[in-house]
Amino acid sequence: MDKTCTVCHESVVQGYGEWQWNIWGQVYRLSSCQTCGSVFTDPLPDDATLKKLYKTEFNYQWYRDHYSAKIRDCRQRIEGYRGFMGRRVLDFGGGLGYFSRLAREQGYHSITYDPYTTRGDLQEKEWDTIVSLHMLEHSNNPDKTIRLIKSLLVPKGKLILAVPNFSSRGYKELGMYWVWAQPPLLHIFHFTATGLKSLLTRHGFIELQISYHERWDANLYTDLKKVEKFRKMDTAWSRKPFKSIPLYGKLIACRNSFLRFKGLEKAIKNYNPDDDSYAELQIVATKTAI
Repeated sequence: MDKTCTVCHESVVQGYGEWQWNIWGQVYRLSSCQTCGSVFTDPLPDDATLKKLYKTEFNYQWYRDHYSAKIRDCRQRIEGYRGFMGRRVLDFGGGLGYFSRLAREQGYHSITYDPYTTRGDLQEKEWDTIVSLHMLEHSNNPDKTIRLIKSLLVPKGKLILAVPNFSSRGYKELGMYWVWAQPPLLHIFHFTATGLKSLLTRHGFIELQISYHERWDANLYTDLKKVEKFRKMDTAWSRKPFKSIPLYGKLIACRNSFLRFKGLEKAIKNYNPDDDSYAELQIVATKTAI
């Protein structure tokens, strides 16, 4: 029996590539959908596996050391999102809370809710806008995640969703070695615009607006044209025994971030939001009035 694609719900899934990983006794491979083009980890990891991953293996120290770069990135994003955001903005899956911090500073009512770090429930139909940046690819159940997001939005509320773009040159040229690929358990899904449109439409989102972007932590210049140079620079952040030296990680992060933003400037000289070779796929969608 054919497998059903978790993203578009079509039964036309087959194996993708020769990659495989044995993690905690489970062998993971990749499968792809021939209808929407999405690729995903097979089998999908269960909730217990992901809880173990984020408790024991996932280190938020990288995000702490790169905090200033993430803040700068969110400042750029807010400028681009102003036309979509209402007064109450939920940063869904925002980790250490960069986006909500910037949003509050600029007059929005905003908090961060992260499935792996936040305790407590949120009230339904409370938020004018939900911003979800590079979260959905971490989910082992996109339908469940989008249902939750929809329940938190007011009628006609806006969802701003960003994920790595599986149609990008990064994936096409480097495959699962691209900086934003990160299989099999960190990034479980690798989305196309077709797949995301199918997923969001199925859950009652309308007026979908698609655009493509380059970002400081993944762009054509730093991660394709100069990929070997920037791989070495990024690896230096975790190099032992220097990593144990106080401030070492922050200093390396500061240097790398500065050079990555310089690379971003080169990557977006002739920016075209319709160019699907860029690193990031972004969709702005509206919840139905019901």
